[in-house]
Amino acid sequence: MKHRFLVIFCLVFLMSGCAGKMALTKGQSDIDLSNKSIALLTLKISNQHKPKRQVNLHSVLICPQSEINCKRDLPAYPGSPYKIYKKEKNSFNEYLLSFALESGAYNIDGFYITYNIPMLVAGVGYGELKLETEIKPNSVSYLGHLNITLREKTGDTEISAGNAIPHMDQSIAGFASGTFDIVVEDHFDEDMKSFISEYPGLQQVKVEKSILPEWIRPENRNKP
Repeated sequence: MKHRFLVIFCLVFLMSGCAGKMALTKGQSDIDLSNKSIALLTLKISNQHKPKRQVNLHSVLICPQSEINCKRDLPAYPGSPYKIYKKEKNSFNEYLLSFALESGAYNIDGFYITYNIPMLVAGVGYGELKLETEIKPNSVSYLGHLNITLREKTGDTEISAGNAIPHMDQSIAGFASGTFDIVVEDHFDEDMKSFISEYPGLQQVKVEKSILPEWIRPENRNKP
């Protein structure tokens, strides 16, 4: 048992993200943009492969496009700065995300999700995004809504949602045998109502739409 949890810890260390603390806190009434910009994003994850085992967002990788490789910092595990905003049993978990960023070109590289049963199961999945965006100085940008579905793979050419080892941890939620479908959507009006209800200070600033580009499956990215 001790050896199995050591393997899990090592997996998480290798699979850690670089986006940490949220830029906004619940109930925040004042938004200071003097030294930063803020990017807003909603994200919905639905485990259709194993519906009774809905998964949680753990971390998001966001790096300047000038960096070839995203920095890998060890986040707290199994905790996450991302709290579920809306959920439906056996269907989905949804999040309101806010990132404090300097102006410039960024790559939203990917995300990590987890499925945990304390002291029994600690599965980790990864989804590659490779979505580019430009952040303007001293601004608030709405990047869109990511609709993420974890489904069963239909062939060996599809990239798995997670490693196969440790077998039980990676299989129980469908990471090893599943893959991701991801759609970038514009839910500006609906999402801004949600953001403002949580962070009233957003009513005092202009929020610009800067919707992320269409997601391309990793296995199709290099095809002619």
